[in-house]
Amino acid sequence: MLQTAVGYLRERWPFRHGLHLPETDVERLIRDCEAEPWHLYAIRKRIWRRHVCVACGWIADHLPADSSVFEPGCGSGANLLWLAKRGFSRLLGTDISPQAVALCRELARRADTSVRVWQDDGLRPRELPEPVNVVLSVNWLYHIPGASLEALLDTYRPCLTPLGKIVCDVVDTAYNAVPGNAYHTDDSHLPEGQRRPSEYTFRMSREEVADVAASCGFRLLRETRFAAVRPQRAVYMLERCDAA
Repeated sequence: MLQTAVGYLRERWPFRHGLHLPETDVERLIRDCEAEPWHLYAIRKRIWRRHVCVACGWIADHLPADSSVFEPGCGSGANLLWLAKRGFSRLLGTDISPQAVALCRELARRADTSVRVWQDDGLRPRELPEPVNVVLSVNWLYHIPGASLEALLDTYRPCLTPLGKIVCDVVDTAYNAVPGNAYHTDDSHLPEGQRRPSEYTFRMSREEVADVAASCGFRLLRETRFAAVRPQRAVYMLERCDAA
């Protein structure tokens, strides 16, 4: 019981997840690379993005440091840089934005870290890496119209080693009960007729995630939920399973 409580608190204790990059340097690199300004928020406020921290923490706490980790939709590479600080060296990522890729490379160079990144579409990749131990996918899939967890698992299962893991987050169906959930969160101050549709294009229950995982050849290993945030999110670790 005590061990469970300690593990629960450790998952949610955010302060080990800071990148400690000089903010003025990050701002300048974002401008130089012509990357989106929100990358600064994602780096500066990373410790409060609990779904991201838990996903990366699971990898650092439960997998050996010689594991290879691939992150489609890696953005500035903040998650990969954090894993590098924890001793991981076989780190790869892609992003659809060439500006984000340029920013990631510059940040990795400043941190004297080896991260291999290239420009690609996370939904329809042209180039998959050699088999890796972990695919990390957080904070992007459910923002893309037409995307689905099933498609993600089908796309990246072939580039996982046997018993390889996918660590991902989803917006939980609990968000469907929140007033105004059908609309974009930035538009809450507007009359309903002027609001855009929600930026969270799909939501899934735990049962739906487990069913999709099983249908795509995965088993559910770990899960955690964040019920006090909006939108409510859940993080899952899925393991590739192969027929004997």
